[in-house]
Amino acid sequence: MFSWITKVQQHCQKVRQKMSPSGLFFQAFLSFWLTIFSILVLLVLLSQLQPERLETKALKGKLLNSMVHLQQNIERLVNVKQKPLTKVIAHPRFNEHKWLYLAHSNIEQSLTSQPNKYNLDLSLLHFDEPQVPQFIATERYFAYGPFELNVQGERYQLFQIKPLREPPLLMRIKMLPFWLKALAVLLPSVLLSILFSRRLVAPLNSLGSSAKALASGELTARVQIPKHRRDEVTILMHDFNHMADKLEQSVNTHKQLLADVSHELRSPLTRLSLANALAQDNANEQQLAYLTRIEKEAQCLDKMLSDILTLSRLEHGQQTLHVQQVSMATLLDNILLDAQFEAEQMGKELHIATLPELTLSCDGELLSSAIENVLRNAIKYAAQTINISFTVTNNQIEICIADDGEGVSEEALKQLCQPFYRTSQSRNRDSGGIGLGLAIAKRAIFAHHGTLQFNHNQPHGLLVIMTLPI
Repeated sequence: MFSWITKVQQHCQKVRQKMSPSGLFFQAFLSFWLTIFSILVLLVLLSQLQPERLETKALKGKLLNSMVHLQQNIERLVNVKQKPLTKVIAHPRFNEHKWLYLAHSNIEQSLTSQPNKYNLDLSLLHFDEPQVPQFIATERYFAYGPFELNVQGERYQLFQIKPLREPPLLMRIKMLPFWLKALAVLLPSVLLSILFSRRLVAPLNSLGSSAKALASGELTARVQIPKHRRDEVTILMHDFNHMADKLEQSVNTHKQLLADVSHELRSPLTRLSLANALAQDNANEQQLAYLTRIEKEAQCLDKMLSDILTLSRLEHGQQTLHVQQVSMATLLDNILLDAQFEAEQMGKELHIATLPELTLSCDGELLSSAIENVLRNAIKYAAQTINISFTVTNNQIEICIADDGEGVSEEALKQLCQPFYRTSQSRNRDSGGIGLGLAIAKRAIFAHHGTLQFNHNQPHGLLVIMTLPI
């Protein structure tokens, strides 16, 4: 019952977070309506900045014929029957349901059949040059004309006026050029979409980068949480950091436990070796064989514990580096001689390029041990040939060790330096030990600010590239 109530409370809390002003739902909703509002505001501003203008198109069909007939009747009544022009256009026959406007070159002599109670700007209908009859649209009225009217020796331009019931602002927006309308729509849409997308994607990119770093083994990777942000993405970032804290604590606890156990095993192992040595002094031939076997296994166990402790100190930054200037010859001569001998004993060929004449600032013992681990690994898994080459570039040296063995899969290539990882599941020391050599080598090289990289060797085998600063 209690767990059910807790789940309901958690669900309600999530719903409140989504509907809160800082939630993604509210942000998306606000962004949409803010875009619509911005488009409308921009359209209004552009319509106000745009000067009053006319839109025209050719007058055709029944409306053209009706206006021509009206023009002819007015001219006949005025010119033939000598009726006053003002009375003719004011007659119900012409004036009913029509508003006629006669534009004169002298605007003060222009005539209208109805009072201009809408205060329309009829001066827009005065054209200096003769015009063909058109449909004319302004923001406040439509007009049909002009039709040339010659009466009583005066020339007029006849128009029929139709006031609009729509608000002038709406008409001004409708009459905006297409490119201005497109600009009013695209500009707010693009800008606000970019802003909202960046606000949404930026923390997700940061979260993704931190997740990749954590997956690659960087346990201290954390995502930077914005201070003034409270939405679902922020909650996810908090959860990620909490998960990373727990993971780092768990891994460090595991490593510390392994190091502590290894350290505590050193004392009984030392006593075991001492007791075994004393027992060998009084043992017969058969017992001596067993005691010798015990001594060999104790030495292997001691080497294993030593490797674990070394790896633990390197991972926790507790390994003290005795840095001094060491020449490449001093660093590698003994290693290469031993490797040459080991390769010959296994019927394999070790090809060594000329050593560069330079010195490194390093802990010679630790670094030489790391290089030896990589080299012996190559000798062990090579089919016939191992090549060692050196390249000096950009204040660094690359040591390349390539073998022609079977190589490893793409998946295994990424995990070769993981502690206790081996491509074979066997833990038989004769088939490759317990998988600590490359892990120690990688961390020793990192401690010297270098890099260790594994690639496929062509056509087959493994290529290891160690890069060290000079």
